[in-house]
Amino acid sequence: MFDKAKLYIKNLPGKKTNRKIVVIYADDFGSIRIKDKKSKESLQRAGLPMDKTRYSFDTLLSNEDFEMLYDTLSSVKDCNGNHACLTPFANIANPDFDKIRESGFAQYYREPFMSTLERYGKSHDNVYNMWKQGISSGIFHPEYHGTEHVNVHRFMKALQDDHKSTRLAFDNESVCVPSFPDEKPVWRASGVFTIEKAVENEALKDDIRVGMQMFEDSLGYRPSQFTPGGGPHSSSLHSTLNDEGIRCIHTKRNVSFLLGDGKYTKKERVYNGKRNEVGQTYIIRNCPFEPTFGNCQLNMYVVKTCLDNIAAAFFMHSPVYISTHRVNFSGGIDATHRNYSMQQLRLLLGEIVKRWPDVEFMSGEKMSETLFNNIL
Repeated sequence: MFDKAKLYIKNLPGKKTNRKIVVIYADDFGSIRIKDKKSKESLQRAGLPMDKTRYSFDTLLSNEDFEMLYDTLSSVKDCNGNHACLTPFANIANPDFDKIRESGFAQYYREPFMSTLERYGKSHDNVYNMWKQGISSGIFHPEYHGTEHVNVHRFMKALQDDHKSTRLAFDNESVCVPSFPDEKPVWRASGVFTIEKAVENEALKDDIRVGMQMFEDSLGYRPSQFTPGGGPHSSSLHSTLNDEGIRCIHTKRNVSFLLGDGKYTKKERVYNGKRNEVGQTYIIRNCPFEPTFGNCQLNMYVVKTCLDNIAAAFFMHSPVYISTHRVNFSGGIDATHRNYSMQQLRLLLGEIVKRWPDVEFMSGEKMSETLFNNIL
C-alpha cells in the first residue's frame, strides 16, 4: 500500500495542469557503446562479462530500428490529431578511433555522429535522414546529452595507462564496457560530466560550446533541454549551458551537485518547474519505461508499472514524463529485446489514448514552452 502511495506522493510538489500532457524521454541516442554483434562476441570471448549488463545490447539504431520505432509512434493519435513524439537526449559526436590511435593515444579526437553512421555501412545509411524526417514530422525531437557519451579525461588516461578492458574495447570500436574481474574499473567511464577536480569543468565548458554548435549545424536548431550523460554534473556548468541555449535541466528529486576536489553543493529538494540559480527549469521524470532490466532480463510488468505511474501523475494534475533509454530500441546486437520493447511501447501508447482520450503528446521543447514559458 505504501509503495502505491509513493506514486502519488512524488507528484505532490511541482507544476500542475489540468491538461493530460505526455512527454517521452529517451537517453543515449547518437552515441556508440558496442559497435555490433561481432564486437560483443569478441569482447565476450576475451573474458569480459558482457552478459551481465543490458548495455551489451546497446548500439546505434539502424534503418530497420528507426522504421519500427516511427511505425510504433505513429500507431496512435492524441486529442489534437498528433502522433506520439519521442524526445531523445542525444550525443552529437563519438571518439574518432583512427585518429586517436594515430596520435599514439596522446590526443583525443571526435567525429560527428553522422560520420560514425557512414562507417556502419548500408544498415545505417538512411539513419541521419530519418532523424531529420522525424524532426520535421514532429515525432522525434532530440535534445542535448553531452557532446559524446564518454568521460574524455578518464577515457584517454585509461588508454594511455593501457587499461586492459578499455584498450580491448577500443580495438573493437566500443566504449564503457564491463571490466575484467581482476582489474579496477574506470570510475564512471560513461559519466561525461562526472568530474574529480574542479579544473575539469573548464574543458567541459568548451565541450558544451562545441557540442551545442555541432548539434545546431547537424540538426538545424539549438537544443533547449539537457540531461547529463551517465551521471551527475556540476552546477558550475549551468551558466555556460544557459548561455548556449539550455532552458531545462533534468535531475533527480534530491540532488547535490558535485563541484570537484571533493566538494558538493548542499543537498536540495527539486521538483518539476523549480528554477535554479540562473533561471533554468528543473524537470524530474516520473514514469519509468524500461522493458529490459539491467541484468538483461525482460521486464514483464513494464506496461502496468508505467500506466500506474501515469495514472498517479494525472490524478495529481502533473504532466507525465516517461523515461527510457536507447538500448531498449536497438536491435543490431539482439533483436529479441528490441522487438519486445517495440511491442510493449505500442501496447503502452494504445492504453494511454484509450484510458485518457484527452491526452496530448508533446516533445520536451513544446511542453516547456506550454507549461514553463521557456522559449529560446
